[in-house]
Amino acid sequence: MKRIILILSVAILAITVLAFAAEDKKTELRPAQKIMQVRAAGLTAMNKNLGAGKLEAIAKDADDLAAETMKTGNKLSNPLAKEITLAISMYAKEASAAAAKSDAATVKAKLGEIKGKCGECHVKIRDKK
Repeated sequence: MKRIILILSVAILAITVLAFAAEDKKTELRPAQKIMQVRAAGLTAMNKNLGAGKLEAIAKDADDLAAETMKTGNKLSNPLAKEITLAISMYAKEASAAAAKSDAATVKAKLGEIKGKCGECHVKIRDKK
């Protein structure tokens, strides 16, 4: 009797796990969503490093952001998206240069401008439907 209850319990557990696993399918992110997540993570890291005074790390992250947005921006066909993306690249270059000069105030301002451009894109492009 105990053996039957144990077998039934294991079978029910296995069926339950399989049922939840089948329902827990995540949709694949679009390429633009993946890029935006990387950019958001980079901005978060730069803000955190700004608070910690790690300007060298900010310079590297800002250079990475500038390169990525320049590459992506030059491929865009939407003129507004291209303008915003290339503006982010310019601000990131300026943030990197300011970080290299240990100018935390300018870095903070440039990160704010980048965040503003991100918000502008969300309002004018992403959320406009």
